[in-house]
Amino acid sequence: MSQPADSERAAFVPQTTVVSDAPSVAGGLADGLGAEADEQKRAPARNVVAVLLIALGIGFGTLMPAMVALPVVIARITPESKDVVLGAVLGLQAFLGMALAPFFGALSDRTTSRFGMRRPGIAIGGTSIVVGLVILGLATNVPMIFLGTFFMAIGSSISGASSFAVIPDSFPDRSRGKILGFKALTGSLAGLTASIIGPMLLSNQFALFGVGAGVLTVCYLIAVPLIQDRHLDRADVPKQSLLANAFSGYRFNPKSAPDFSWVFVSRFIFTLGIAFCTTFAVYFLTDELRVSAEELPPLIALNSIISLAGTAAGTLIGAFLADKVPSRKAMVMVAASILSAGAIIVAFSPTPNIFFIGTTLLALSVGLFIPTDGALVMSVLPGGNAHAAKFMAIIGIADQLPRSLGASIAPAIIAVGAFTALGGYPVLYIAGGVAALIGGFTIRMVRGAR
Repeated sequence: MSQPADSERAAFVPQTTVVSDAPSVAGGLADGLGAEADEQKRAPARNVVAVLLIALGIGFGTLMPAMVALPVVIARITPESKDVVLGAVLGLQAFLGMALAPFFGALSDRTTSRFGMRRPGIAIGGTSIVVGLVILGLATNVPMIFLGTFFMAIGSSISGASSFAVIPDSFPDRSRGKILGFKALTGSLAGLTASIIGPMLLSNQFALFGVGAGVLTVCYLIAVPLIQDRHLDRADVPKQSLLANAFSGYRFNPKSAPDFSWVFVSRFIFTLGIAFCTTFAVYFLTDELRVSAEELPPLIALNSIISLAGTAAGTLIGAFLADKVPSRKAMVMVAASILSAGAIIVAFSPTPNIFFIGTTLLALSVGLFIPTDGALVMSVLPGGNAHAAKFMAIIGIADQLPRSLGASIAPAIIAVGAFTALGGYPVLYIAGGVAALIGGFTIRMVRGAR
């Protein structure tokens, strides 16, 4: 639920340092990170542990509902309009994540609490996520589904804005990539584990959401006190109003930086294709492939495992190749072609086995796209690193807005597709493949980067 912009948010960085009486201890991963840092800013081992624990809790708390629980519970509550409701719920979640992240990021940067700058936001956000999960576990109607989703989205925005800021607060530039990599891996492993456990709990709705709430609570109870936090003096709070500071980051003239603008457009369209091809997998299995209720739980688990493991594998490949290949733009086009191929295979799959072949290609393409396009974004930031936080926040819109739009307009595509010989869900996957191709080949318009 957080977006890439969170990790780079530092529009206002006052001249304060990490405040703690504890010495900087390096052990395990922190040893390697601390060796790279200068003496003034070592990587505190306790913050490494805290960041990974938060990723673990968020992975359990948010991925299982999105990948396993919500589609099944919504189908039980409102089977006639399940695709519309699921699309609206996920669209709301993505929209709130995009719209509120800058506000809560600015609020975190201005927090002068005696508990630190980041701890309050992490604690409040985690509490909101748990409240949302409890509401979803008790939900018996659509309004309760939306209410629980609202609390989860708000909590993810608050917690994400503060927890991502711990990384630039605590770790030198040369160590941040490693921390982010381990953080992403921890979140993926948590989501993978949750996707295995989730299908075993389909008969117990409260447990389906409650397990994630419990794991998140334990992780946060350990992580929040563990954080070696910064403390901001009231004199260092910027004079600009909170709202002005939060939303000024969205101001941008596309003509002033055409390469960045084309990368934005490319990512937006590609991500729209991803949204079309990954949101309604459960319904494709039940409505197109006629998977029975008894057969569904292990297939949901397998689909989640393939999606998370495939994305992780693609990410590792992309991370290795992004700095090696002559053209990152070519790699983006390759990722688009792979996603399109996977979408076509899924659309015409006659059996679950063929469906999973297509799903594997979809996951690999998404993983390949993430580091490649991310590196490309970094190479075309207007003004170099001088305004990195602002433009990373803007590129975050290209990640979140199409997920919201995609989930919202997908039911209309499904409805139109139902009048064709192919059927509604196959047409949606084909539309996703076409969008990915358009987005991938749009990257050719970038002239100032390889």
